[in-house]
Amino acid sequence: MSYLRLVAGLKANETILDIGCGCGLMALFLRDFLDGSGRYVGVDLHRPSIRWCDSHISYEHRNFQFQYIDVKSVAYNPQGKHSGESFTFPFESQSFDVILLKSVFTHMRPKEVENYLSEIARLLKKDGRCLATFFLLNKAQEQLATAGRNMLNFSFGSTPWRYVYKHSPESASAYDESYILGLLEEQKLSLRSPVRYGTWTGRHDGLSFQDLLLIEKKW
Repeated sequence: MSYLRLVAGLKANETILDIGCGCGLMALFLRDFLDGSGRYVGVDLHRPSIRWCDSHISYEHRNFQFQYIDVKSVAYNPQGKHSGESFTFPFESQSFDVILLKSVFTHMRPKEVENYLSEIARLLKKDGRCLATFFLLNKAQEQLATAGRNMLNFSFGSTPWRYVYKHSPESASAYDESYILGLLEEQKLSLRSPVRYGTWTGRHDGLSFQDLLLIEKKW
């Protein structure tokens, strides 16, 4: 909630899309923040969580909407109908002021990341912002890894995608920072502010555990 307000500049009258909303944690914090003209939309591939949110949050707050997306994930939704590599979110273009992906890209494969960034570019309004978390691999992180300070060991896979668990890549995925920045460029997206690196690498000045990116659309 603090990052949404202080980093992404979320305002009470804006419309936010929470991709990977889970059981509605962010929605619970936002209930008393968004005003009558503000709107929240949460989507997730875990159907029981969406049902709970419908029963306990949107039931009393009509400007809060939750939707199940049947996207396949080997680790989290293996029987999913749609591929994350080609999934189109069921919303009109330029519909959202803020898009949040909290610990979502850290559980995705490269082609899925590429498609989701394409969808983010489509869905953001002209002054829209996307706040997303990653595990980014770069020279500073490599140096800290050599010193034994990384809290996660992304020892499997190869450039630009590495993961912690050999037989379950989606459990924790990391990407070369240059690769992610290149994808942003391809989708005519850019960083609105410098990367806020996380503490997972062993940094003492990290803002959060994961690395925080604030993304905007180039116009």
